[in-house]
Amino acid sequence: MNFPAVPPEDFVQWTQRLYAMLDHLDARRYDAMTALFTPQGRWIRQGQAFEGRAAILQALQARPANMRVRHLLNNPLVHECSAQHAVVAAHMTAYRQLEGGPCELFSINAVSTRFERVNGQWLIAEQSMVREYAFCA
Repeated sequence: MNFPAVPPEDFVQWTQRLYAMLDHLDARRYDAMTALFTPQGRWIRQGQAFEGRAAILQALQARPANMRVRHLLNNPLVHECSAQHAVVAAHMTAYRQLEGGPCELFSINAVSTRFERVNGQWLIAEQSMVREYAFCA
């Protein structure tokens, strides 16, 4: 199996942006999270696709206020990279706690993220999160 040559500084930028995205998501800093996407970025989660920052923001604001979630990302692997785009795959584990309830292992998802370099900055052009395992209702 051959892997693409990956500039270390770009790999750090891609993974840091993925970690920052999930940190913003968990902390409900939705404006900061959507700023990591290109203006026309596409986010596919829970079987739905959201096109553009405004649609992504609207979906995020609809999340239940009484739910706490923590996302853990691991095993980032670069599938494609060039000077202007990259595709990074990873796995994400989600834990969820509803108000008054215990924290539960919620799901394990395959995550694929396509980055584009825009004005010298790596932004998410598209991200899909596909549930591989579900653990609670």
